[in-house]
Amino acid sequence: MRLLYTLTSYRPALGGAQIHTHLLAQHLAEHHAVQAVCHWDHNRSDWLLGTTLRQPPARDYEIDTISVHRLGFSWTEKLRMAIWLPLYYPLMQVALPPIAGEVARHLHPLAQSADLIHNVRIGREGLSYASWQTACQYDIPFVFTPVHHPRWVGWRYRAYIELYRRADAVIALTPSEKSTLIDLGVAPDHIHVTGIGPVLAEQADAQRFRRQYGLEAPMVLFLGQHYPYKGFRQLLEAAPLVWQHHSDTQFVFIGPPVKDSDQVFLAYTDSRIHHLGPVDLQAKTDALAACDLLCVPSSQESFGGVFTEAWSLGKPVVGGRIPAVADVVYEGTDGFLVAQDPDQIAERICYLLAYPERAQAMGQAGQAKVQQHYTWPTLAQKTEQVYRAVLGI
Repeated sequence: MRLLYTLTSYRPALGGAQIHTHLLAQHLAEHHAVQAVCHWDHNRSDWLLGTTLRQPPARDYEIDTISVHRLGFSWTEKLRMAIWLPLYYPLMQVALPPIAGEVARHLHPLAQSADLIHNVRIGREGLSYASWQTACQYDIPFVFTPVHHPRWVGWRYRAYIELYRRADAVIALTPSEKSTLIDLGVAPDHIHVTGIGPVLAEQADAQRFRRQYGLEAPMVLFLGQHYPYKGFRQLLEAAPLVWQHHSDTQFVFIGPPVKDSDQVFLAYTDSRIHHLGPVDLQAKTDALAACDLLCVPSSQESFGGVFTEAWSLGKPVVGGRIPAVADVVYEGTDGFLVAQDPDQIAERICYLLAYPERAQAMGQAGQAKVQQHYTWPTLAQKTEQVYRAVLGI
């Protein structure tokens, strides 16, 4: 098959959707022709202007055998887009089609030789709509991974909810997401549940990480971007409660800052709190191997890929008590689910530290789950089956 992937940013840009799509593409490229298209190849947050008036120049490159085309627009195209930008958020259904139409012009040469287009949505950018427009023009299937978040409903999202319904296949990450999509009007037989696999270095060295940061005591790890909804503040507030019972416990926070998140840590000067910021893949893998448990008490997730990463290294997890995470983390079997409440978070951390044999058993249960459901070859096979279904082959 000839597969065309489209998403706002692609590797080497960092982010869950980017990394997971790239790993999926790599596995599928072993048997199929894969081409990726993006707006950016680095991290940005100026979503609307960065994909229109501030779009970087076109660039073609290859990363890990995947050919990538970074879009680029002429000044004439940007001027045509500029007319509609003030209306984008208040009147998205009016402004989105013409903006997407300018993007679609650049997809046409690649779509001519593609069997299908698979768009992975990261935000409310015109590329998703342009991918559907292009698929319709060339009469090829449009596969959509919306990475749906609970807040993405209401009148400001109507144009994208309609896109959910028009897709030939929608890939959901959890059964809860599938239920939400059905409630939004997507035909059940168009929805396919896959999941997310771990993103880890080939080898892990726990002692190297502990030596580097002088960690000899039990270690609790937070791993993720420092958005408020991820629960890093509540974990910081839980730390003194944990110290009442396990005074030497170290809390390690890894992940890129978001807006003023670094300012939050200024109020926590205790040497048992380690704010490391973003790290490379090897350091992340070593940190997961070094920790006693992973705690990411998020109030909003599409899946929670960090849990599969912790489980791959045999670690128990504490996640947020929300439907998507409850589909992944089985309460009391391979981890715990908590409200975003410091007392609840501290209680579960203390339990896992007090009963290391139970914690080890939970980590092993998660490891078995990953091997059964969430390896990248397994996920690639599930995705390939979706493609064959829409193509009728």
